[in-house]
Amino acid sequence: MIVDGLPRAVATNKVLIVDDNEINRLILAKILEECTLDIIEATNGQEAVELFEEHFPSVVLMDITMPLMDGIESTKLIKAIAGDVYIPVIFLTGQEGDSVLQEAIAAGGADFIRRPFSPAVIKAKIQYIQRMTSLIHQVESMYNIRKREEELAEQIFSGAVEQGNVALDQVQLAKRAAETFSGDVQLTAWRPNGELNVLLGDFTGHGLTSVVGALPLAETFRAMTHKGFGAEEILIQINQKLNALLPTGMFLAATWVTISPHGHCLVWNGGMPDVLRLDTLGQIKERVISGDPPLGILRKVADLNFTMTEMDEDDRLLLMSDGLLEARNPDDQYFGEQRMLNAVQDGCSQGSLLNTLMQTLDTFLCQRAQDDDISLIEIPARIKREDQEISLPSVSPKKDTPFVGDALAWEWGLTLNGSRLRTVNPVALALSHLQEVEGHGPHWHHVFTVLTELYINALDHGVMRLSSDLKDSPEGFTAYFEEREARLAQLHKDDYVSIHIEVTREGETGVLKIHVKDSGVGFDYFGTAQVRAQVLVADNVFSLSGRGILLVEDLCQSLDYSEGGTLAHAVYQWSESAA
Repeated sequence: MIVDGLPRAVATNKVLIVDDNEINRLILAKILEECTLDIIEATNGQEAVELFEEHFPSVVLMDITMPLMDGIESTKLIKAIAGDVYIPVIFLTGQEGDSVLQEAIAAGGADFIRRPFSPAVIKAKIQYIQRMTSLIHQVESMYNIRKREEELAEQIFSGAVEQGNVALDQVQLAKRAAETFSGDVQLTAWRPNGELNVLLGDFTGHGLTSVVGALPLAETFRAMTHKGFGAEEILIQINQKLNALLPTGMFLAATWVTISPHGHCLVWNGGMPDVLRLDTLGQIKERVISGDPPLGILRKVADLNFTMTEMDEDDRLLLMSDGLLEARNPDDQYFGEQRMLNAVQDGCSQGSLLNTLMQTLDTFLCQRAQDDDISLIEIPARIKREDQEISLPSVSPKKDTPFVGDALAWEWGLTLNGSRLRTVNPVALALSHLQEVEGHGPHWHHVFTVLTELYINALDHGVMRLSSDLKDSPEGFTAYFEEREARLAQLHKDDYVSIHIEVTREGETGVLKIHVKDSGVGFDYFGTAQVRAQVLVADNVFSLSGRGILLVEDLCQSLDYSEGGTLAHAVYQWSESAA
């Protein structure tokens, strides 16, 4: 019985005797008074229900055959009033047959005593029942405390871990916990350049213990994403934290997606079901299988296996935890992949992929409880960050707005050589310093884009001499990044890229000077400037390559090259009031 949201307290010293025979009641009352128990008497089943609701005794001694309402019907009503609180009902029987006793036990009876009985039997039976009831109530109390803690933890989890998710008007999520608390984690966050990072994680087991890893996981994911770190750097850091934090045998299987507004995707799978790229009919166009172990098992991970994929405009990605495929119905059959694929095709044709999957699962389970948490994520091919509109610019002359600030406020620099160019992300480090010193603001999205374009140009086209022509078709992106990985593995110790930033301030206005130097052979910047308008195709849509320098020119006050094209100088100006 629940009162004000909490289980009602049982009157542990009270016993309810229900019998229409006065002599029987007097004998039982005399015996039980010797056990220092408070006695409540009822002459029929209907009166017993009323007295039980008033006093909420700890034990009920119930006769079966009585007028107005018999003991079986009375027991059913008493059990309904008690709800989840255990109240033992002991039936007192005379010559009733076995079928009546079976019916009485089915109604909720805990035990029965046949007449005639001795006082010693009654006392022993009551003392035994009371001990058992006390233990059961202790277990119930601990269960209720744990349940309230799990509910509180779920509120904290939802607020601290998943409430910060973004793009939920575009990315569809579905999650169903096997218990109060889910061990699955769904995270989304914008990168400074407008790309979206998505992580679906499945901690070992389910329940409250998973919160141990969920909080540091979410904190690392969001902090590093906002600073512009790449997928591999974030996953390596998450692995390091979980390996140090989680107990032996606990780990995080996960899938990761970084998707650009134009449908360029970076996908990673560590111990999860296949990530599926689907067309409008729900047909599988590509699978990304697990290529690495889950996070938190190994002390260090490196050279993670990522898949680059190009999404057509109507494609979508489906991420899932293994709870879906491994769900079992009352016949102990698994939901399985074929049933999932059939539901995927139905859902895509109806325009409600996740809803159809969950409805199909419910029909299959037939009300059987889940064995594990179930999570699904649907990612469309085109995403857009409404508060960060970075469009590709048209060719335009450089701005002539005068620079402000005449005193150097601070500066920062970093030079990376050889293999460090493959393992360290200087753009994220530079942006992190800028945010820590100058505070946060929407203008850093543009700065991240400028830094990224200048650094990638220096590394890819300067140091490694990669040609942008490879990216002139969607298929070329995969070839480009495969060649890029091959050349990164062959970097020499004399190869380097240096980034140096200087900040000057005047009131609310700041000027950022960026210098990026590489060890490449340079290029004819002035000749390139004369033909860069050719990057635009006839219908005014940008080609798939050659856009970076145009974007930097549009965002910055100025962009110049020196030292044969190996040193880039960019100037970016911002105003705190405008932000």
